[in-house]
Amino acid sequence: LVIKMGRRPAKCYRFQKNKPYPKSRFCRGVPDAKIRTYDLGSRKADVNLFPLCVHVVSQELEQISSEALEAARIQANKYMVKLSGKEGFHMRIRVHPFHVLRINKMLSCAGADRLQTGMRQSYGKPYGTAARVRIGQILISVRTKPANAPVAMEALRRAKFKFPGRQVLVKSKYWGFTRILSSQYDRLMEQGKVHNRGTHAKQLKPKGRITARNVMA
Repeated sequence: LVIKMGRRPAKCYRFQKNKPYPKSRFCRGVPDAKIRTYDLGSRKADVNLFPLCVHVVSQELEQISSEALEAARIQANKYMVKLSGKEGFHMRIRVHPFHVLRINKMLSCAGADRLQTGMRQSYGKPYGTAARVRIGQILISVRTKPANAPVAMEALRRAKFKFPGRQVLVKSKYWGFTRILSSQYDRLMEQGKVHNRGTHAKQLKPKGRITARNVMA
């Protein structure tokens, strides 16, 4: 008889103590991650529609469980939809829970002492998944219109409470999800040096084979 307990608290799995342990042919029977959706809101919105971008940035080297990521996603999405509308933003979860957590199941019933081995052969069974994050790594990004900046900041501030450790909110200096500075984007666009790729854009560089696209770079 095994009595089913609740989930272990996050403090049991918060620290990166061992090597990454991904799902593989050696590590089978891994339960599915709680988080299944990583892009929310207006996912196909053109790059020019949402110039502002806000990030949640981790300040710790730690592990964040898939349950915590899902809780943060729900919280941020609910607030953004309520105040900016379903099509007024694009949110992306930037970390994925590939690391498998283990548990050494203990029996807690009458006669367990005869069946149990204690810490002998204590290598556990897969129990859940977590994302391993670095200091300075982006956890969640939201791109939206500049008028919605306070809404995005508040949505991500609320999502932060779902994570262990310390995070900070950062307003990006780049245009949306691109790697082009907001201060230079309009000028480069006029000069024809920006290649629009739908949800993001690339700056055309004067290198490689000359084509109709990069001839003005």
